[in-house]
Amino acid sequence: MLGMTVGLAADGVKLLFNYLAFQLGFTKVLFWQIVAARFLDPEELFQPLAYLVGGVADLTIAALLGTVFVYLLDGIRREYRWVKGAGFGLVVWVILLGTLLNQTAPKGLPISGATMVVTFLAHLLFGLALAGFDRAWVRNRAG
Repeated sequence: MLGMTVGLAADGVKLLFNYLAFQLGFTKVLFWQIVAARFLDPEELFQPLAYLVGGVADLTIAALLGTVFVYLLDGIRREYRWVKGAGFGLVVWVILLGTLLNQTAPKGLPISGATMVVTFLAHLLFGLALAGFDRAWVRNRAG
C-alpha cells in the first residue's frame, strides 16, 4: 500500500508541473492526452473522454511505479534515495514516454521540443517526489 500511495502522490507533483507548464504556454498538451493517444482516435484527444481514459491509465501506472520504486529501495537500501529517485524518473521518461511518444506523435498531438523538455523535467520531479514521499512515509512508519 505504501508504494501505491508514494506513486500516486509523486504523480500529483508531476501533474501539477505539467499543468503549470500548460497554463504558461510551454506545452499545448497535458500528459493525460498523451497517454490517451494510445487508446483513442485522434479526434477524441481534445475531448473530456481523453482526460478520463488518460487519467485512469496514468494513475494506474503511477501506482505501479511507486510500488516498484519502494520495493527497489527495500532491496538496494535507501542510501542516496534522491539520486535513485531522479534516475528512476528519467528511466521511466526514456522507456515509457519515449516509446509512447514515438507511437503517439503521428496521431496529431502537437508534440514540440518544449513539450519534450516539460515531460523530461516532470519525470525528473516525479522521481524526486517518489524519493521524498518514501523518505517521509517510511520514517513515519518506522516510528
